[in-house]
Amino acid sequence: MTYVSNITSVSNDPSDWPYISSEFFFSYWTVATGVVVIYDWVLTLGQEIELIWVSDESNIKKRDCSAIS
Repeated sequence: MTYVSNITSVSNDPSDWPYISSEFFFSYWTVATGVVVIYDWVLTLGQEIELIWVSDESNIKKRDCSAIS
């Protein structure tokens, strides 16, 4: 009977530390930028709904005509 091991090996070799540190930095950086994007989206969602999704068509036509002339 053969068992497959799913144990993660951890290296204590000091030459691997810069690589491990960069991986941690990249992971934290990815999470931090995602949080900033979501925070910005939450803050501006009300304005987007008010200005884009709720505005009537006449307001849109006025903006389109003023941009053309």
